[in-house]
Amino acid sequence: MKIVVIGGTGLIGSKLVSQLLEQGHDAVAAAPKTGVNAITGEGLAEVLKGASVLVDVSTSRGVGPVRLLPA
Repeated sequence: MKIVVIGGTGLIGSKLVSQLLEQGHDAVAAAPKTGVNAITGEGLAEVLKGASVLVDVSTSRGVGPVRLLPA
């Protein structure tokens, strides 16, 4: 099962990705370091192709209103 982890290179996300990989899942760390920006949407469409699950453990950097991206 492909599982995308937004914030997957951070403190919590990296541990989650490691555990998912150990359990045999196709876990993908999605973060600016891997070319995915959850705020602007850059790289999201590509990383989500074929994913069954999306987990968000990212830290919000903004203080204003949140703009949701279309599905």
